[in-house]
Amino acid sequence: MTNPIEPVRRAVARRLRPTLGTTAPGRMLAHGVAVVAGWARLRNGSLRLDAADVVPPLDSQGRALLWRVLTETISTIGVLAGADMAPEAGLAALRALADRMRDRVVTDPPQTAMQRNQAEPPQIFVLEIPTQDIQPCIGRWLPRIEAWRETGRRHDDWPLIGLCRADLARTRERLVERSWQIGIALRMPGLGRLLPERPAVVPALATAEELAAAEAAMTKPSNQASLQTGWHIYVEAVTRIPACDRASGSGELGEAFASVDALAAEIRAELKAMPPPRLNGAGDTIRALAFGLLTEDVLPFLAVWRPRYQKFAALGRPETKWRRAEECRAALATARERCLLKIRALGIEIGAPPLADRAEITTATEDAPLQLPPPVSTRS
Repeated sequence: MTNPIEPVRRAVARRLRPTLGTTAPGRMLAHGVAVVAGWARLRNGSLRLDAADVVPPLDSQGRALLWRVLTETISTIGVLAGADMAPEAGLAALRALADRMRDRVVTDPPQTAMQRNQAEPPQIFVLEIPTQDIQPCIGRWLPRIEAWRETGRRHDDWPLIGLCRADLARTRERLVERSWQIGIALRMPGLGRLLPERPAVVPALATAEELAAAEAAMTKPSNQASLQTGWHIYVEAVTRIPACDRASGSGELGEAFASVDALAAEIRAELKAMPPPRLNGAGDTIRALAFGLLTEDVLPFLAVWRPRYQKFAALGRPETKWRRAEECRAALATARERCLLKIRALGIEIGAPPLADRAEITTATEDAPLQLPPPVSTRS
């Protein structure tokens, strides 16, 4: 595919494409003449994205700057090539590239003042890459990724991951076009061996309307049965996760183990009642959060500490005499914090009222447990 923005660009892209296979002597001669003629058609001017190819007047400083930027950009293009790449890795690569470009321009400012009607120095073109190509992608997606991570939900369950990867691919295409322009400005042969095929058009990021529609779709409930199951698990989890910051007392850990055991049983029962997952592998977020709460947070704590507590409890001694009581209480606190991340994510998924802060929950007493409104109040 060639670039139709201007005839000279299309010809340059075709001329720079490597010749594959064997070529007859006459065709080789014609190809060589076309290359020479093509370079001759390039004119002086300023490097501009989505404009005609130019060979600007470059001093040694400008050539060195463009060469360093080209090599760094080619490396980043390779990092962004994976279709299933984690968005965090792509954004980190873009941020590192933008930082290096800014550092290059800071250390290599134009040596002479610009005159009227003079071509812009290459530093302007280099600065446009982080400001026009890289930062818009980072500014759009980094806050959204961080917000999703705070919910405690799995990376693969992020509804916006496809749109984020599409924007990363578009940003990569913009970097490919920039690199072609830089390589032509440096009069470098063999660019087709270093760079992907030149894009036909310079792509833009997804529109604000597309992004708003994707975010609106995130708030739509899965189905009524899943909402009901999610609500049941949410209520059980909020009311049964024990507070573990109280002072030691007789029977406290025993009650905590009983509460966690009951929670595990309730989650199992609700999951068994849910319909099986779809055959296409599309994950239901409520099911995934419930499985994570059970298998990643509740059961690992019980598997380690329940046998130890039962062994001590069989002796009939008070908990204050158990030498591992504080260690167990600390493990319970850690498991509780992990559970709260998924419980809050589950509440967001089903549209439940916000969960109280940790300080409010941990100071609740057995006589005044946390009360939640009925499920009817969570739906309009």
